[in-house]
Order: sequence, then structure tokens, then C-alpha cells
Amino acid sequence: MSPGPSLAPAPAPGPGGPHHHFDGESQVKDFIQTLLHYGGYNEMADILVNLTSLATEMGRLVSEGYVLTVLAPNDEAMAKLTTDQLSEPGAPEQIIYYHIIPEYQTEESMYNAVRRFGKIGYDTLRLPHKVVAQEADGSVKFGSGDGSAYLFDPDIYTDGRISVQGIDGVLFPEVEKESTSVKKSVSSVKIATTTPRRGKLMEVTCRVLGTFGQDSHFTTCQ
Repeated sequence: MSPGPSLAPAPAPGPGGPHHHFDGESQVKDFIQTLLHYGGYNEMADILVNLTSLATEMGRLVSEGYVLTVLAPNDEAMAKLTTDQLSEPGAPEQIIYYHIIPEYQTEESMYNAVRRFGKIGYDTLRLPHKVVAQEADGSVKFGSGDGSAYLFDPDIYTDGRISVQGIDGVLFPEVEKESTSVKKSVSSVKIATTTPRRGKLMEVTCRVLGTFGQDSHFTTCQ
């Protein structure tokens, strides 16, 4: 698969100075294990560990002193993704990059921000796109219209370097949402069948990779 987009510039390293060591790899493994134990976020963990090199990239950034906030779509949201949305090379990376904010945010900090300012545009690791947050129904709402998602499971993981916030939808930049809606109006796209042990997203992507003879690169596709 082709590599994802360039990472957005992360904010200045956290306290401790340039000589302070952060074990980003262990912290990333820790939050992924927390996702699995929490339940309902297996698809997200599957992408980070088995399908892409994102876990490694995130660990490197954290080791260098940067902080990250992950907006993690739950399994129910992931199950609504279609083969059409996953057919392009690098699609899983592109999707997840848009759900990673190069800042450390918690439920409280985001909610306080949207209550005070109305709407907030957070940078993402998918340049140059931002994800917009606003207050709605006493919670934080990301995106707009049919492509919106609510903060569903707040503060699943917060260690001061990595924050994981569970959301109930998969987010896309505005331009992509318009493109997707046009494709859906032209042809009927069927949802891929869910697989009990191997994530549906992984199942679909393995089929796509298999078409190009690339599925052997991923042990999960065996």
C-alpha cells in the first residue's frame, strides 16, 4: 500500500527538556491494550497493529516528546464503512490520520473549549484538514450533518502524552463527504459482511489487497 500523507507538525515537546526520554512504544501498546479491554474498539486496534504502521509512527512521535489525541470510532461506526471507501491504496491510513489530533485533549478540555468558543477547529495528522468540534446536547460533536460523530466514550485512555476519546462515527473531511454522497447516489454500495474474529475493515482491505497480490504482506490476511 502506498504511504499515507505527511504528518502534521506536532506541537512543541512536553516538559522534561530534549534529554527527557519518553517510551512512546510502550505507551502506544498500553493504550491499544486498553482499547481491547475496554471493548467495542477492536477494529481501531486492528488497523493500528495489523494493517498499518501507525502504531509505530505514533510511538516514535511520543518518544520524541510529542502529545497526541486519538478520536477512536467504535466498532459499530467502523462497520458502516463500505468497500468503496476502502478501495483506494492507503485508505486506512488516510482515515485514521484524520482522527489523530497533534495536541493533548481530554473530555473536559474539549467540552470547556466548545462551550466557550462555540466551534473549534483542531489540526489533524492529515494535512491540511482540520476536524471541527462544537457543543451539542451536552456533549462534544465532531463534524457536521450525516458525517458527524459524538464524543461517546470519553477519556478511555489518558496518560498525559496520549489521550483516547471514543466517538460514535467515522469522520471525513468535507470534500470527501461530498464525493462519497455523489458516489452513493450513482450506484448502490453494499456493506461488507462482518467477520467475528477478524475485523470487517481488515476483511475488506485484505480482499482489496488480494486483488493486487499484496495480501501476503499482512499476517492477518493469511
